[in-house]
Amino acid sequence: MNHTIQLGFFYNSEFEYIKCKCDLVAPYQEVWREGTLDPGRRFFGCSQFKDPSKRCNFFVWADPPYPERAREVIQSLKQKLRAKNEELERAMAELSFVEKKMLVLNEECVSLRCKNEEAEAVGKSYAEAEAMLQFENKSYCWKKLLVIVFIAWIIFSLFK
Repeated sequence: MNHTIQLGFFYNSEFEYIKCKCDLVAPYQEVWREGTLDPGRRFFGCSQFKDPSKRCNFFVWADPPYPERAREVIQSLKQKLRAKNEELERAMAELSFVEKKMLVLNEECVSLRCKNEEAEAVGKSYAEAEAMLQFENKSYCWKKLLVIVFIAWIIFSLFK
């Protein structure tokens, strides 16, 4: 069964498939390659297009060519899309940098918290040592006073 496309480049929906010169089903595809004049335009082509030794170079447009204004609009939209994608890539790179910086800062924060806890522990130890020293100092003062009182009592007792 040999299928053809009608003139005028329109896909005739009564055909379920079209065969190429190799007598293979020619897949229904869309053009999206960079630099094409009609991105998204549909066509039928040889199914062995990736193997140059086997393909028959069968190619038929299924859609009519785009008007010049449509091509201009599509190219303009593609440029805007490229610009937005570049902007997105820059934003993603910046986000990645900020995330890495946040990880470093988080590690520094954890380190500072550990040092702060150590400092608080040292501060508590210092406060405990100071309190003990004050207690011992008071105790020493009382002992000193008792010794002075005892010596004064002995001297007083000797001269009576």
